[in-house]
Amino acid sequence: MIKLENPEFDSKGFIKKLESTIYLILAVPLIGFTFVLLEKEKAGTLRSTFFDDPDYMFHSVMLIGIAYVLMRTIGTWKRDLLRSLQEVEELDLKMRKVRRPIIYRNILWAFGAAIGTYGLYEKGDMLYALVFAVFLILLTANRPSPHYFIKLFQLTGEEKKWMQK
Repeated sequence: MIKLENPEFDSKGFIKKLESTIYLILAVPLIGFTFVLLEKEKAGTLRSTFFDDPDYMFHSVMLIGIAYVLMRTIGTWKRDLLRSLQEVEELDLKMRKVRRPIIYRNILWAFGAAIGTYGLYEKGDMLYALVFAVFLILLTANRPSPHYFIKLFQLTGEEKKWMQK
């Protein structure tokens, strides 16, 4: 039996609203990346060779920022989130409680994409386009959807059917 705090809870509407918020978060680094890439291409300053005259200090700082974002969002995020929800039985309440952590994680991924954009802007190294692409993939592959919540909460039976409706 499905446990809901609010029997009128609209899971589809909740997911669509959360998804829209995440795509708005993504818009800022995407617009910045597009602008930087087009400007660098127009100026002819894109470099595809990373090891020709590298700026080790700059790349090290960027790598530390990227590693921090990935560790905070991939390494421990899901485990900590599910641990905090162990006491909650109502599915709609669980979904509402994960809203902020999901937005926070996506803001960090957008920040990671912004790091890639800044690296491309500052050095013109296409390596930073790859960094941007990694964060873009993370943002889109983990977008909120019924399937995402089924997988996150490991739903089966009636709860899974309710989420898919």
